[in-house]
Amino acid sequence: MEPISYRSLHNRCRPMPRRAALTLAAFVSTALGTAVAHADHRRILIYGDSNTWGYEARSDGGPTRRLPPDRRWTGLVQQALGPDDVLIEDGLNLRTTDLDGEDWPGSVIRPDTINGARHLPASIAANMPVDLVVIMLGTNDLQARYRRSATDIAKAAVGLAQIVQSSAGGIGTAYPAPKVLLVSPVEMAAVPIEEWGKRYAGGQDRSAGFAAAFRDAARKAGIPAFDAAAAIGGAAHGIDGIHLSEADHRKLAGGLAPAIREALGEP
Repeated sequence: MEPISYRSLHNRCRPMPRRAALTLAAFVSTALGTAVAHADHRRILIYGDSNTWGYEARSDGGPTRRLPPDRRWTGLVQQALGPDDVLIEDGLNLRTTDLDGEDWPGSVIRPDTINGARHLPASIAANMPVDLVVIMLGTNDLQARYRRSATDIAKAAVGLAQIVQSSAGGIGTAYPAPKVLLVSPVEMAAVPIEEWGKRYAGGQDRSAGFAAAFRDAARKAGIPAFDAAAAIGGAAHGIDGIHLSEADHRKLAGGLAPAIREALGEP
């Protein structure tokens, strides 16, 4: 290897031309400004089930597709809040508050995959910094095999809110715990799909107690709450009796956007 002379080393270390230096300075300034702007954005995590994911209801209950962002309530809330806020969606079909699901033979999905309490800490930590977590879970707790009342489900949902309040630091970070807004799910309507009707037997009647149960449990815990059923006018209007119609998505977004602003401390 040829030795490096003082002259060649000096030539390599000469100051860059003024124009190049100014260009680099402008680039760094822009990058830093963008980073600061991003740091100033409020980050809102939406944690829910298929009605957060954007499940498009079908009359036969068969495999479906996801509504696009401009037709599901989460995307509509993002539009209402504007570009200075970042809305993060974490919706999972069949997710419960804190209950394991059934086995799915031949699938990577495990019974605990749909347990909301098990996944919530990791979801918050992965998305930090988070200013607000909006939780809308409880519909899948209405499955007959779980034998839960509206009061039982509301208490479990408050438990999720308390997980949020205890999540400061995430994994190795200095971020504080987010604020939390608890949403009582919409009521169930009559379910026309026979298999689903058996799975959720009695769920329609029990879901009618969601609003009062969530309101009382949240008030007792000092947690702000929002009534999704009141926003859409009662039970889900999707064709399967469980999932939101597109009109429901629009109405829910219209009610939740100001509630989110209030939960974030806006006047």
